[in-house]
Amino acid sequence: MLVVLAFILGACSASEPLPIPGAVGPLVTVETRGGECFAAPCGSTIVLERNGRVHSAAKPPNELGIVVGPQFAALAGVIGVTDFAALRSRPFTGQCPTAFDGQEIVFEFGTPGGVERIATCEVEVDYASPLFIAVANALGQWVPFPLS
Repeated sequence: MLVVLAFILGACSASEPLPIPGAVGPLVTVETRGGECFAAPCGSTIVLERNGRVHSAAKPPNELGIVVGPQFAALAGVIGVTDFAALRSRPFTGQCPTAFDGQEIVFEFGTPGGVERIATCEVEVDYASPLFIAVANALGQWVPFPLS
């Protein structure tokens, strides 16, 4: 745990995005789906690229902003050390919110081993974990996160 904290704190001092060696594709993709909108089900997909660029997966213009410096470094650092199997070991046992006009959130993280997927209707997400705190800090202005 101390090594992880040292890695993250060291990464936080960087001013440029730090790549995860061997990883390709977006650093993080957050898809919200379900809910009740006027014409159809609600949803969006927000993508954080490895250069810090944040955009919507919707048709252009879809540029939202950029994540750099400590926020990007902290997120990239924690993705690199997260035990995704441990995160997925706590299955979601309730009724998916999409069954009653709520939303499901699907997170995809680009790692050297491939894409790691965490869906809130499949996994009991701990939003107080370092991974989800880093995601909320980096993308919170574009993606609504539960407070618990």
